[in-house]
Amino acid sequence: MRDPLSAVQDHLAAVHTGDPEAMAADYADDAVLVRDVAYQGRGAIAGYFSTVPDRLGVGRVEFAEPQLEDGLVTVAWELVGGPGDGASGTDCFEVANGVIVRQTVTLDGGDF
Repeated sequence: MRDPLSAVQDHLAAVHTGDPEAMAADYADDAVLVRDVAYQGRGAIAGYFSTVPDRLGVGRVEFAEPQLEDGLVTVAWELVGGPGDGASGTDCFEVANGVIVRQTVTLDGGDF
């Protein structure tokens, strides 16, 4: 079973592939992703991730080093290039049994 940092690092690596199924693979079947709305379940989360490549355009996500504290993994990120250039935020992940069970996205300003 993966530790929380490994689960999140695997997810971040999948984000760089642009593959929504790969991005959702590290989530529990009943996981929740909270952004502007809540996406419940791996299928809904994969659906959300399917919108990311088009919204990024030629941009990319740069992640800071994930930090584990009090059982939660947080990672700051920033978009570089593309229509969302400069958008940034922090994601907080709760991991149980080697998979992400909840992710909460906090944006620093506007969305992309």
